[in-house]
Amino acid sequence: MNLSASFALATGLVVASISSYPVYRPQLSGFSTVTDTRNELVLPTFDPGLRSMLPPVYFCGESVPLHEEAVARRLVSALVRNTAQNRAIYQMRQRATRFFPIIEPILARHRVPLDFKYLPLVESALTGLAVSPKGAVGYWQFMPATARELGLKIDGRFDERQDLVKSTDAACRYLRFLYNRLGSWTLAAAAYNNGIGALLGNIRRQQQRDYYYLRLNAETGKYLYRILAFKELFSNYKAYQAIIPDDMMAYLSEASIPDTGEEEEVLIPEVVVDEATRTALNTPVQPATAGSRDMDIPLPNAADVFRGGIKARLVESTGLIRGQIWVFHLTRDGMADGKEVEEGDVLYAVVEDIDAKTNRLYLRADKLYSASEKHTYNLALSAVDASTGRIGIKLPDVDQIKSGWILTWKAL
Repeated sequence: MNLSASFALATGLVVASISSYPVYRPQLSGFSTVTDTRNELVLPTFDPGLRSMLPPVYFCGESVPLHEEAVARRLVSALVRNTAQNRAIYQMRQRATRFFPIIEPILARHRVPLDFKYLPLVESALTGLAVSPKGAVGYWQFMPATARELGLKIDGRFDERQDLVKSTDAACRYLRFLYNRLGSWTLAAAAYNNGIGALLGNIRRQQQRDYYYLRLNAETGKYLYRILAFKELFSNYKAYQAIIPDDMMAYLSEASIPDTGEEEEVLIPEVVVDEATRTALNTPVQPATAGSRDMDIPLPNAADVFRGGIKARLVESTGLIRGQIWVFHLTRDGMADGKEVEEGDVLYAVVEDIDAKTNRLYLRADKLYSASEKHTYNLALSAVDASTGRIGIKLPDVDQIKSGWILTWKAL
């Protein structure tokens, strides 16, 4: 089996493992644990006295409100779930020891808090060739369209999402944008997981800007707690002796894997990890130029994000004639004219005008079909130039009109 095939197999196991932890039932002071109908660990009984046993926790300098029972419960739940995977946690800790010295200077250069070095542990188990079921790839799990917008190259020969330095640089630029837009690193982390459009929609509807009090989808609602769990396990595990089982404490404190006498699944072949490590360690970090600022770093083709737009891929066109209907499929979740839309939804657009004087094509969307709801909605969207956010597309770009052509859309 070649290295690529080994990586594909190994990373498939990683993604499966971190998304479906087995249920673990430790005997914890202050909790009684049960399993719900979906086989997920829940903590229905919480002793308020246990909150006083938890140390203060911070994310990017923002205090985590552990005085709130629900917040404390979710953090402990995330810690418990992670401690169910002794070998996997040990391997990630070893990988972090080698990769964090590469990631940290890049975060610092972009003025992104160092706590975000734990984010790729949640996203990919710090594995460069990890692939999600939806097609996200790499340490930071970028989808192809997002990666290209951030300047990463993807072709048949190589994929820069698998390059630790380049993908980390791209992630930092995106995180800085999210923070500048949202004003909070906790919200920036949530938007990284769920998309800024969907998060802003929740903020607007709920009139709430604090992550810990927002009602979010299950994955995003747990996302920050999973990051915090890795941070606390790797940097402050001794403060959780009442929660972390003895065997996990040994994994976190010992230089080598303790011999438990039990067979444990090796999630990633060591030869694969070693090859990935050598590649990452041998890639130099480019120093920042004097006087550079984050705002000088471009976010390619990101007008859709800045202006609340969405992306859609052309699947059917009937010719460059006024009044013709073109069909697009959305490439990711987002917000369209105040409505949450999903990847795969169908956008029906009309060729509204072809302006020979300005060399611009104008496309207007009147209807969107929701694939999940099986319902057609009336919409008012217009195709925009992704580099400027202005309505209309330059006519020279029409040569690209074919199946797979992606356009940016925003509400009129």
